[in-house]
This record gives sequence, structure tokens and C-alpha cells, in this order.
Amino acid sequence: MDKNSNAVTVLYYDQNDMTSICTDVLTNLDIEADKRVIFPKSYRDDKIIIAVLDGQCHVRNSLGDRSIFS
Repeated sequence: MDKNSNAVTVLYYDQNDMTSICTDVLTNLDIEADKRVIFPKSYRDDKIIIAVLDGQCHVRNSLGDRSIFS
């Protein structure tokens, strides 16, 4: 796998407000041989990372959100 990733989407809880899931799209991160993404420590501070997804993703709704049906 390449040393740099095109993009990953990170799902996380902010430790100071764990009422909803937050998302960030990050690019050009280092990736280990076992395909784990390396986040800078400064990024990990105050976050509980729950998932790392390949590519840029949009979360339509998450636990506690209500879907709007048409």
C-alpha cells in the first residue's frame, strides 16, 4: 500500500461532548504496513475514534438521529 492515503473519513466522539458522532475527512496520512492509519497526536487529543473509513464519506444519520422519509 502507498505511504500516503488519498483520503480517510474519521468517525469520533469529542471527549468534552459525547452526545453526537463527529466526522472529519483527512488526507495524506502515513499508513503502516498493516494498513493502520497514523494520526498525529495533536489530532487524537480529546477524541474517541470509533471508525476510520477509506475515502470521503458523508454520514446521513447516526445513533439518535431521526431519518426523514419522503
